[in-house]
Amino acid sequence: MPGPTSTFATPALAALLAASALSAQEPPMPSPVRYFLGWDNPASQLYTVRVTAPAQEGPVVFSLPAWRPGRYIVQNYAANVQAVRAEDEDGDPLPVEWVDLDSWRVEPGDAQTVTLAYEWYAATLDAGSSFLRPGLAYFNPVNLLPWVEGRMDHPVTLELQVPDTWPIATQLTPTDEHGVFTAADYHALADAPTIASPEIVQWDFSHDDVPYYVVFRPLPDLGEHDREGILADIEAIAREQTAMFGGAPYEEYWFLYQFVPRPFGHAVEHASSSSYVLGPVDRAFSSRPSYLGFLGITAHELFHAWNVKRLRPAALWPYDYSEPQLTRLHWVTEGVTSYYDNLTLARAGLMSEEEYWKALEQNVQSLQGSPGRRVTSAALASLTSWHSGYGSGNPNQSISFYTKGALLGLLLDLQIRDATDGARSLDDVMRALYARYYERGEGMPEDAFQTAVAEVAGRSFGEFFERYVHGTDELPYGPPLSVVGLEAREVPDPDRPEATLGIATRRQGEETVIVNVLPDGPGLTAGLMRDDVVLELDGSPVEGDLRTELAEVEPGSAVRLKIRRGTEEMDIEVRAAGGGNMAWRVTTVENPDERQLRLRAGWLASSSGRD
Repeated sequence: MPGPTSTFATPALAALLAASALSAQEPPMPSPVRYFLGWDNPASQLYTVRVTAPAQEGPVVFSLPAWRPGRYIVQNYAANVQAVRAEDEDGDPLPVEWVDLDSWRVEPGDAQTVTLAYEWYAATLDAGSSFLRPGLAYFNPVNLLPWVEGRMDHPVTLELQVPDTWPIATQLTPTDEHGVFTAADYHALADAPTIASPEIVQWDFSHDDVPYYVVFRPLPDLGEHDREGILADIEAIAREQTAMFGGAPYEEYWFLYQFVPRPFGHAVEHASSSSYVLGPVDRAFSSRPSYLGFLGITAHELFHAWNVKRLRPAALWPYDYSEPQLTRLHWVTEGVTSYYDNLTLARAGLMSEEEYWKALEQNVQSLQGSPGRRVTSAALASLTSWHSGYGSGNPNQSISFYTKGALLGLLLDLQIRDATDGARSLDDVMRALYARYYERGEGMPEDAFQTAVAEVAGRSFGEFFERYVHGTDELPYGPPLSVVGLEAREVPDPDRPEATLGIATRRQGEETVIVNVLPDGPGLTAGLMRDDVVLELDGSPVEGDLRTELAEVEPGSAVRLKIRRGTEEMDIEVRAAGGGNMAWRVTTVENPDERQLRLRAGWLASSSGRD
């Protein structure tokens, strides 16, 4: 007989007690943070932002990002904020103050909830910014929606105040209510560019049971292309890249294309979408080069779904939007991605071999024409993007880690193929890093890329990385390109004058302005300076491209420039140098052998098994 302290439990009661014990051990679900975005008069370009969070003991701090992933430079989004205020659940005001350049502190008192509200000026239309006008609301949440300190991992809802008739394009999760979306946490919210506009045209396709949405605002002039052909080409890009990595890392994907009247090109990657602002709208697809440019930038941003949005440097894991996160690996995150964009087109059959050689040639020409390659390494350019502003400052000191990184990716890929007789490649490096770090929930250490290259190739690449990644030695194009029967050479270009003054000019309105003076060139020796306006060459007015005016000048001869510097006009004699007509060309070698042809075929072969 049981003692007086024993208790008999029925099966149902026992189950209830067990469930109660289990629930007592589980932490409660975090309360969501609610966001509202609307406007009073869109012509003002002022969004109204409201953020509501449960109160807590002590102050509630709201912070706007100082930068955004994909653009590694401090951008000070809070500079667009005005009319900051706070209130409780009854609409009564609460004390609020700026506590640093990006943050506000609200004292909740006895409030149950705290709402921070302000207006945000949205007047920049590029892929990473936010813009408002009648008929269009485009925003990157990372620009204008703050996180709540200590609650970045809480689920969020976003209510977007738009007319019921406006389509909305976003990777955020929709609800049954038009304009209301959810996200798992602040990171997912911040990563979701959104377009709301009656101008939206939406197409779609599916690949491997993954839906892809192709959004145009507005629909550009398609030229000789049509809906079916464009969708087939974008699907070919998705097929090629998902095949390379073994599947899509997203449940759906959005391509958000906006077109503007002026020549322009900018795009930003996201986990399940990419955003583009391109132009001009009437000529975006009008020629073969412009259409290949459209496909190339599409391939670039989609490749980022693996490289940098998921596989990314440990310095960026997790994102800290409050301050710079320093890494020397952007030549990998951006540059290697740039290597794979046109390679994807070639492998997918969207670009001919000759067009691909031309694309490689343009990269070589761009790097070799950059004096900064002699003083700034790819690794250093990655690190200092935060203060160099992607090329601002001294143009003779900076390089593009996109361009040099793309060429480093090319040379590494071909050397791995050479070392393994075509059995392994840079593709294997990317897959190995993705599995080793992202799939284990980790960021990539600074030395991980070099280590993976050596492991895949079966030999050390220490000297290569020391000289060409961390150093400024001239890239060794010859031996790697010869592996696949290619060569890169400087040759005379008959369309360019041989004489050069060692300056770069640009037409600005009706004037020819010097935008750079090359180091150790005749222009610098003569005393020419950036921002000088070139008025005359040997007594004749300069009314166009200065290089055209040099067509009759012999190298070694002296020319007289009349320039304006500030308000002063002066004559400067410059002795022209030669070599202005030299240009880089990438071509196939004569009589390639069997191994070169075999390795070239493997290099350009589709990952998807395309015929």
